[in-house]
Amino acid sequence: MSGDAEKIAQRSAEIMLGRDAASRALGIELERVAPGRAVLTMRVRADMVNGYGLCHGGLMASLADTAFAVACNSYGEITVAAGFDVTFLESGKAGAN
Repeated sequence: MSGDAEKIAQRSAEIMLGRDAASRALGIELERVAPGRAVLTMRVRADMVNGYGLCHGGLMASLADTAFAVACNSYGEITVAAGFDVTFLESGKAGAN
């Protein structure tokens, strides 16, 4: 990857996430971004768990949606998704990232 492409990906993520009040409210944080790739984390707080003490699936989907958006927009052009699909491989527990 060229240094310019990396800089575009980083700047695109900064701009998008800087305006994303929903992701900020959920505590979603950018760990890494590169063209076409993004890693974000979200600490599961006590107010994010369902009646079984597990992270609410809708909140996990919000994390996935934000990561998908950062990756899709990492080329410096604004894009929006028509949809996405989430398969839960493991439950999120309170305090987990």
